Amino acid sequence: MRIATSTNLISFNRDNTKTEMIHLLPLYAKEGMQVLDLNFCEMLNPGSILRSDDFGPYIQRLSELKKKHGLTFNQGHAPYVQDRLSLPKDEGEEFDHLLSRSLSFCHDLAIPILVVHPIKGSLGDNLTYYSPFVEQASKIGLTLAFENLNEEDEMHTIEDLCELVDSFDSKHVGICYDFGHAHMRAHDIRKDILSMKDRLVATHVADNHGDRDEHLLPFFGTIDWKKAVQALRKIRYEGDLTYECMFFNQHLPLELKVSAIRQAKLFGEYLLML
Repeated sequence: MRIATSTNLISFNRDNTKTEMIHLLPLYAKEGMQVLDLNFCEMLNPGSILRSDDFGPYIQRLSELKKKHGLTFNQGHAPYVQDRLSLPKDEGEEFDHLLSRSLSFCHDLAIPILVVHPIKGSLGDNLTYYSPFVEQASKIGLTLAFENLNEEDEMHTIEDLCELVDSFDSKHVGICYDFGHAHMRAHDIRKDILSMKDRLVATHVADNHGDRDEHLLPFFGTIDWKKAVQALRKIRYEGDLTYECMFFNQHLPLELKVSAIRQAKLFGEYLLML
């Protein structure tokens, strides 16, 4: 296992703006965070260049930074909406286009895994909606990793996720386990991990106190990380422990955010020793 981080680790600012990942990659590299999850949720910003037809130079720059700093892009995070099936036709088609575009970005940047959110609805609804994207992923050698969510009307149980993944019957589909979401639903995290087995291909590592999706670094909340890591070892998980911890440092000035990267790296090194 390796420690990785979403590019959103220090992207949130005091004034609620977000710094684009293209400006953050050199900082992560400088502080030793070499394995990165590219957060294509940037596309949810109406002004994002990734939504426009001029995205080419931005993607090229990401590729150049990857090579320059010796970075590894281990996974990406696709844009998402709360309830895809309730969107008006034009908005739904626009979102589908962004989702498809994020798969293409993964291909262009040699990213092997793209994390996606199950849509609100039944197992059948998810199979119908995501089948074209699974087909697109299989053609470019990409794995779609379905994330466990945290609301009652969302797909949040590991049993449902396992059934969804198995129903696709494709080697290009797996699970991204979000520890924070599972803790909010009072899951037995060890049991979840043991039941996912080789369906588990990616993670979102974040802590909380069980009531809000706080996105804290490990040990700042109440998750038993020793049990979690030992369960991962038991199933011989070979993927990464990827931080999605963007709120613990939101109000820090940039100079201190850099030290937050160091702190995250230190905590990750400790996790790997458990």
